[in-house]
Formats: sequence, C-alpha cells, structure tokens
Amino acid sequence: MKTIYLALIFLAACSSADKKPGRNADAPEAVTAQAFKKETTLKNTDVQDYYSTTAATANPALQDETLDRYSVEEIAAMAETTDPLMEITLRCSRNDFAKAFQVAAKYFNRYQKVAAYWNQVANCHLNQGAHRKALLFYNKALEVKPNYIPALNNIGVMYSRMDQDQKALVAFERANNASKFAKTPRYNLAKMYLVYGLAEPALPILKGLLEATPSDVDLQNAVANAYFLMSDYNQANAHFQKIPSAQWSKAEVGLNLAVTLKKLGKAEDARSVFSNVQKPKAQALSRYYSSVESYLGEKQ
Repeated sequence: MKTIYLALIFLAACSSADKKPGRNADAPEAVTAQAFKKETTLKNTDVQDYYSTTAATANPALQDETLDRYSVEEIAAMAETTDPLMEITLRCSRNDFAKAFQVAAKYFNRYQKVAAYWNQVANCHLNQGAHRKALLFYNKALEVKPNYIPALNNIGVMYSRMDQDQKALVAFERANNASKFAKTPRYNLAKMYLVYGLAEPALPILKGLLEATPSDVDLQNAVANAYFLMSDYNQANAHFQKIPSAQWSKAEVGLNLAVTLKKLGKAEDARSVFSNVQKPKAQALSRYYSSVESYLGEKQ
C-alpha cells in the first residue's frame, strides 16, 4: 500500500557515514567505502505474500492474508517483529502513519521491486482516507506484479469505503478470477453479495470457506445471515448457535439471531438475546435495532 510522493521522502532518506571528532565531514578522506555500499534489491519472488503468525484469533480463516480480522489486542500481541513489511503493516493498523512511512522510506532500495511493499504503503494511505494516493500505490504494486491479488482486493476495499460498490464488486471479481485459491477476495465478494441481498451466489462461497475453518466467527455469522436472507430460519439458527454466545451481544450477530428465534416461535429466547445486544452507534444498524425492537414487542 504505497504512494508516489514517497519518492520525495526517499531522496532525504540516504544513510550517512559515521563522523569522527576532528575530521571535516566534507573532506574527501571522510568518505568511506560504506558510503558507496548499495543495499541489495530483492526480487518479487524473494518475499512471501502472506502473514506468518501463530497469534490466536476468533476469525482464523483469513489470518494468513490480512490483519483486518484481528482485534486491537491481537494485533498488539504481534508488536515485536523484525520484518520491515510486517512493521509497516502493524504501524498502519495502529494509525502510527509517520513511523510507518519512515520505515517504508528506509527500506525502499531493498523492496522497490516487491509488489507486497507497494501494497503495504498503499494500505497506509487507505487507512488515512487518502484514496487517490492509495490507488496510485496499488497500481504501482500491479505494475511490479500484474494481477497481484492483494492489490486488486484492496482496490475493492477502497471503493467499498467510498460507497462505490459497483467498482468494488468489479475489483473483487477481478481478484477472485485471478486466483481461485485466495480467500480474502472470495470472502469480500460474498459479503458484497449479501449487502445487496444476493444470498444464493454468496452462500456456496461462504460455505466453502467455512468448511476449511469452522471455528471462524465471522464466517459462521455470514453463512447464518445468508440463510436468514433466504428465509431458511432453521439453517440460520443452526449456524448462529455455533457462534459463542459471548458474541451474540454484537448487533451484527444478535439482531438477526433474535429475529430468527422469533420466526421459529421462540419469542422468549428472542427477547433474551435482544436484551443483551449492545445498541449500535452506526446509523443504519441503529435503525435496524429499533425495527427489531418493535418487531419483538420490546418497544413501549
């Protein structure tokens, strides 16, 4: 996730030779062989395109491809790393953008031919809301490696955040078509289908991902919601029940679970679930919370 204005930063990021007392730093004899030593530039194939971590998470299905499924606490547990690309990613995830860009500038010579490097820089700009800069660096990643899946997927994420869903859908489909083995584009594509109520095409994608990682909370919830949209409340409930009850207090889980239980004639259980749902702050979800409250007869 990178952007071209970093070239200006790189011009100021050259390392300097050690200065010794009593020696004029501008004198020819002050220049050592170290000053002419150039860091080896890695090839794209020298760097892995996935995260290597043993950190536990409630959503393990995509943990080797993205940090977006980790909580703040889970990310904090990974703070100690010697990998520059991982450091850029972690710092951006914590909104420590200035330091992230410093690290990116420091390792430019080493990673300039690596698509993952440009992708990480672009992600930093995306997290800042600098969409034009993000797109510039995603395209740089694609220049280094055409059809680079993370960049294609993240362009979709960017357009989704900009509420340009049609462009987001095209990007996710392009990423998915470029590799049937990449999980994140498939997940995002399915979630986009669900946003528009297209449960039928979403369900086989989600079930395929869930089969590999049945403990993933978000996937269980997505499959449950797909069945919910199809009015198959028995199947929806079966998947909701596989989600740890501690997660039911989240509006994106508990609200549809409560409606499902009411549809199945379990009114008391539905009210019990709803009573523990935390009222959401997001406007759209807050409106839905109020509708569910009325439907369950909880609103006086």
